[in-house]
Amino acid sequence: MVEQWYVSHIFMKPEAFQKERDRVLLDAVKPAVEALEAKKLIQTFHFLFESNFEVLFRVRLSEGASMKDVKAIIDEKLEPIKGLCAKVDPEEGYPGEGDPTADWSFGTEGWLLEQKFLEYGSRVTLLRREVGVGRKPISAGRLDSQFNIGKLVHCFLNQAGLNTIEEAEFHIHAFVERSLRAHGYYDALERLKKVEEKLAQQEAPKSPSQKQ
Repeated sequence: MVEQWYVSHIFMKPEAFQKERDRVLLDAVKPAVEALEAKKLIQTFHFLFESNFEVLFRVRLSEGASMKDVKAIIDEKLEPIKGLCAKVDPEEGYPGEGDPTADWSFGTEGWLLEQKFLEYGSRVTLLRREVGVGRKPISAGRLDSQFNIGKLVHCFLNQAGLNTIEEAEFHIHAFVERSLRAHGYYDALERLKKVEEKLAQQEAPKSPSQKQ
């Protein structure tokens, strides 16, 4: 079945990105999701924070849902936060990331699970933000106890089978990789690695059949 997605690339003004992201999530994204779900127009949704001050908001349409109706609801719900944005670019051609033949893919079954993972990660963030700004009581999400990012990440790594030492090693490796990427070194190292691999292939001894 061909997936239908509607994507909103919400580019916030730099000065608003750090201080007003919660408003985008709570005053635009959450109301949009609630309206779309009430009309059974979407199967799932998620948002991600991208570079260039972008909030990437994706919804996957239910089978038979009208793209026009989905777009109209999202446009309406994004209107209150337009003053915080440099621009909002819509996209209708996102194919999902489940094609097993693509270079960048979760695989067919992996993509179905990843969609739910991204959705529940988004729902967790929405609830944490609501509790954090006082829109919901602390009893809804115990930010002072178990409902924190560290606990959630620990549970995921534990379910993956990592023991305490392996979990610590994971965080160390992630810290180094993220630090290199943040400073622009990671991509350069990846390009250097590809050059080295190519040179190694060129210098590898040829088999008798190749020499002929």
